Amino acid sequence: MHTFIKCNPTLLGYEFARETLDRMGYDYIAFGRFHFEDDLQYKDAVPMLDRLMKLSSGLGLEFGVKITNTFPVDVRAGELPSEEMYMSGKSPYPLSIALAARLSREFDGRLRIAYSGGADAFNMNQIVGSGVWPVTMATTILKPGGYQRLKQIAENLDRMGVTPFTAVDVAALNAAAESALTDKHHVKPAKMPVSRKSTEKVPLINCYTAPCEDACPIRQEITTYVALAGEGRYDEALQVILNKNALPFITGTICAHSCQSHCTRNFYESSVEIRDTKLECARNGYEAALKHLTAERTLDQTVAVVGGGPAGMAAAFYLARSGAKVTIYEKADRLGGIVSQVIPDFRIDDTVIGKDAALLEKLGVDIRLNTPAPDVKTLKKEYDAVILAVGASQRSQLNLKGIQAVNALDFLEEFNAKKGQVELGRHVAVIGGGNTAMDTARAAKRCPGVETVSLVYQRTKRYMPADEHELYLAMEDGVQFKELLAPAQIKKGALVCNVTRLGEPDASGRAGVVETAETVEIQADTVIAAVGEKCPASYYEANGINTDGKGRPMVSSTLESSLKGIYIIGDGLYGPGLVVKAMAHAITAAEAILGRAVTRDMRIPADKNGLYKKKGILQEPSEKPESDRCLSCSTVCENCVDVCPNRANISVKVPGLTKEQVIHVDYMCNECGNCKSFCPYASAPYLDKFTLFASESDLADSKNDGFVVTDAKTVTCKGRYLGEAFTWKKGETTGLPEELQKTIEAVISDYAYLLEMK
Repeated sequence: MHTFIKCNPTLLGYEFARETLDRMGYDYIAFGRFHFEDDLQYKDAVPMLDRLMKLSSGLGLEFGVKITNTFPVDVRAGELPSEEMYMSGKSPYPLSIALAARLSREFDGRLRIAYSGGADAFNMNQIVGSGVWPVTMATTILKPGGYQRLKQIAENLDRMGVTPFTAVDVAALNAAAESALTDKHHVKPAKMPVSRKSTEKVPLINCYTAPCEDACPIRQEITTYVALAGEGRYDEALQVILNKNALPFITGTICAHSCQSHCTRNFYESSVEIRDTKLECARNGYEAALKHLTAERTLDQTVAVVGGGPAGMAAAFYLARSGAKVTIYEKADRLGGIVSQVIPDFRIDDTVIGKDAALLEKLGVDIRLNTPAPDVKTLKKEYDAVILAVGASQRSQLNLKGIQAVNALDFLEEFNAKKGQVELGRHVAVIGGGNTAMDTARAAKRCPGVETVSLVYQRTKRYMPADEHELYLAMEDGVQFKELLAPAQIKKGALVCNVTRLGEPDASGRAGVVETAETVEIQADTVIAAVGEKCPASYYEANGINTDGKGRPMVSSTLESSLKGIYIIGDGLYGPGLVVKAMAHAITAAEAILGRAVTRDMRIPADKNGLYKKKGILQEPSEKPESDRCLSCSTVCENCVDVCPNRANISVKVPGLTKEQVIHVDYMCNECGNCKSFCPYASAPYLDKFTLFASESDLADSKNDGFVVTDAKTVTCKGRYLGEAFTWKKGETTGLPEELQKTIEAVISDYAYLLEMK
């Protein structure tokens, strides 16, 4: 018989596999030496393959090897109810392709190789173009986009053309193996990915949602403005942004963009560039926006805003646009707060912040710079309401033995004020792992005379709280990351640290820290600590505002303090946070003061046909508009439909409803859980979606809400809704929602094959 035998990456040896995965960021994947020692050894495989090649050739038969992703690893985080599982996805590719390259070198390209292990649209042409085929895939088509991903691969191969096998192109395959080690599609990101699920349970009907918008504290209509930007309609796009976002230039430049972390596109290749698109809209639609921007009405209400940082600016914007008379008290000589005074100018400068400030001027906000605000009691006599946006102004200190560390915010303020001309010495150590630590380290690297900047953290980069983008920028600037070190003492010229190791996960879900007896010294003429700031408890207490045990002001759900008419927002509420979160606070307080909404719904549904054409197509950001990549999930989601290998989740077109309805087909499901992995809700569709059962006994055996058709001709069924049993016949009155009734009718009339299959 024509014969291909399976060879596993364990042939490469334990050291090669461990070193390769560690180098590529997969150091957390655990596996022992057992399989490497127990499986076929490379020294035995080569002569065996040589004998079989000669035998098959003499018999006029084809012979080759199938290189697979069969690579056992330990179950460490409860992924499966077992001790061991096979590695899949991105990580097997560098190992499997390396084995293919090694064997091709060994046999000068004469050995036929079939392939499996991390193949997708990005590397398929390299693999097949090297003469390695056929290729099998699983992971890529079990992601959103599903089987549609095969279309792009097929079209690419068709354009390339495939000729009968003569030999493997050894040089091309070696190049593929070498490039895999640095390919961004296979190298693990520096930080652990965040969960892309919301905290909500998937609804039985109309479950379409855009994860980017759900993750945004102000629920911006992201898919709408991205689509408008793609059409060059920047004026309209900026109007959509300004509806909820009072600071388009600031957020378009430095927003931590949790929206991008939750983007469904991350399951394809990389997120839609939402923040960059926002800034593009702000730049191109700004002049028109200024002309259009006016107060919606004139109100008699007067509001004082204490603090001209992002929170105060946002509150003034929403209130003034709604017609209130607003005064900002800012003790500095410019608006922007920490964004202006602390975030380094190389990240954002005052000209950018000034664009957002000009929006307030256009709305008639009375901006009083260099003016400390009167006490709260005095303000309350003059204004109907007061918003305190004073920031987390109480600075923390890191208590170590020896010399006192420099506070990071003090350094950053000096850096901006002196335009980077700060004397730090030749060697600087920065303690911390958040965004402020990254800013500090990058700023220190730019100071005159500084040769090295070491960023010291007790865990690894993977567990740093900083945004991944900021972490990469620090790496690009040459900051040296000193991981697994706990600072203990500062002495002249050095920072003394205890060496740590990662332990079991702590309450935050991050790996715990275990200090060892070993110590190291890091050269440091200056040590800067970025350890966070605190709410100004003394300010609140001096003004009669009640605080909790941590010095944070006590507020109601509307952010009103213990003093009636006094609201607290921004970093001064719960401590340092995101600019966009401060805007969410501002919306809450403004709506409480005015007694009505200060934003409106400006979503525009996308064209469904266009969205279905995008599904499955892998496409990195390019010079093309990001709207080409945005999947507009609030119009078409259906991840659970895409990723089900058994097609047990079905999108049903229901007459009379604007959106398709997803139902789960019980008797087509083997409960693999793949739909749970990719559903944007905190749910498993195979358990939580309205379910079609094959029989009444199947219905009784399940806890799912759903139905079984007892008579298709009369459209009669039995089922369960909200845990209660029901019997329903078309035309009869029932407590079943109309959308579910119509869905059942559609299944019976238009999806009869589902009933026949059972």
